[in-house]
Formats: sequence, C-alpha cells, structure tokens
Amino acid sequence: MAEVVVVRHGQAAFGTDDYDRLTDLGWQQARLLGEHFAAAEQYFDAVYTGTLRRHRETLAGIREGASEARIAGPDAIELPGLNEYDSDILLERYIALSGDMLDGEAIDLSNSRTFYRLLRSALLAWSRNELSDVTESWGDFEQRVGATLATLSAEKGRVLVVTSGGPVSAMLREVLSLDVETMVNTNLQAKNTGVTRYFSRGMNFSLNMFNALPHLESAAHSHLITYT
Repeated sequence: MAEVVVVRHGQAAFGTDDYDRLTDLGWQQARLLGEHFAAAEQYFDAVYTGTLRRHRETLAGIREGASEARIAGPDAIELPGLNEYDSDILLERYIALSGDMLDGEAIDLSNSRTFYRLLRSALLAWSRNELSDVTESWGDFEQRVGATLATLSAEKGRVLVVTSGGPVSAMLREVLSLDVETMVNTNLQAKNTGVTRYFSRGMNFSLNMFNALPHLESAAHSHLITYT
C-alpha cells in the first residue's frame, strides 16, 4: 500500500517572459509546506517531479522548509509525464481558430481573468480534437498521465509528487472517472502548493484529500493563497 501526496508547484511568474520559475511568494509557499510536513513528521520514501524548473524549485523549497533529510526524502525521480500541457500553444491555436478578437475586444493574455477564461475554452476545444498543430494531442496527454499513475502504483510507503495543475486534474479524472468539463473546471481551481492525497494498492487509487492547503490555513498565512 502507498500514500501518494501530490503537490502543485508554488506560484510561478505569470505575466513575465519566464513563467517557469517561482516567485518569492512561491518559494515562501513551498517552504511553509515543508515546515508543515516536518511538524507532522511526514517522511517520504520516494519523490517524483516533472522536469520543469518550477517543479524542481518547489521541491527545493519544501526541502528547505522541512530541514530533516528523512522528511525531504531521497533524490527525486523526474518524470516527463508530470509536466504541464503546453498552454501557450493551445491558446495560440484556439485564438487563431476563434479569431483575433473576443467579444469585440482585443485579447490581452496578461490579464489573468481573460487568460483563464480563454484557457478553459482552449482546453475543451483540445479535448474535442479541434486544435491543429499542437505539441501533443489530448489523447497523448491523458496517456502519459495514465502511465505516470502506473509508475506511482508500483511504489510502497509515502510518496511525494510535485507537478502542475493539468496532471493533478488529469489524475483526478482517471481515479474518479470525471467528465472532461469537470476535469477542466477542477484544473482551473488548482491552488499553488495545493495538496492532493491518494491511498493506493496497485492501480486501485482512492482519493483522500484534494487541493488542500494545511500550511496556509491560518490567518497569518491565508493571504499567501494563489492560483498561478
């Protein structure tokens, strides 16, 4: 039996030329999560991340906060299956498909509300195979996340997984048999350093907790809750 603790990365640098890095706030979120793991004496027997910089930096922040080597776990195994989908390409293809204007206004992707509204539509179009020349198909995305779950199913003990919102929601879709629209809506509610926990026996995964922030629930830290 395994306990699989899945963590979305800390706040990344939305609206900058290099999204794939943590902000100072993102580092703080990760360190506080590490402190929480240490206080709860949650030791990890295996650690997995995607190959993205924000995944590695989130793990580094968790380890800084945890301090204890046993809690931080062994060296991380990097799995490309834990990487996020290519939102830039999906948005580019969706905007090209729908036109250069949205509701009569020019599209400003630096506006987070506009960005996520369009991303939701782009993800649904992607799932229906309506977007051409994308980095990977929807089917390929689901297949690699499913393969990642199969890899995790072979683990025993407590496993830490650091990934992105897309794989977090795709795992949930696989485990709970969610429809695509529910998965997409769930994806867009993923909080930075949100914790999702499963218990598993082989490929039989049972959800125990989703998108929780035990390290940010206090009044002193609630202002650190973000979604980017």
